Amino acid sequence: MSKVRSYAWLAWRAVVPHPLRALRRRGTGEERFLAAYATEGLAPTGLEARADADASSACISCGLCESACSLRAAIPAIRSLGLHAAFRLCGKSDEMLAHASAELSACAACTGCEPLCPTGVPITRLVRALAARAAVLDAARRELPPRER
Repeated sequence: MSKVRSYAWLAWRAVVPHPLRALRRRGTGEERFLAAYATEGLAPTGLEARADADASSACISCGLCESACSLRAAIPAIRSLGLHAAFRLCGKSDEMLAHASAELSACAACTGCEPLCPTGVPITRLVRALAARAAVLDAARRELPPRER
């Protein structure tokens, strides 16, 4: 009897409350997203960023790319950034990405880690796309007066 009641409850919710809630929604999807997630530093992404995020989702976090990185020893900031953190920057707000501009541009010049990836993540392409986006954002951030940064 409890299964029947559970299914009836789910059916009622699908027919009555969910459609009514959808009618009450105000604003665009982007406005609702920003209202819910802007305080967490998340920003809506465009089609290009979504493609990069999809490519980085193939990463299995094996660490082979980071262990073979020749820049890790030379530039301590690269070691602290790490590729996993760089991939997480795909979905973060522009402000967080702008702060990683120098590290990403140094990392974008190297291609030593990509051949080691067992899942074929296009690491160089992803880092270069992030570095280009970060450089534009960092330049815009530097043009602001100091109190608005």
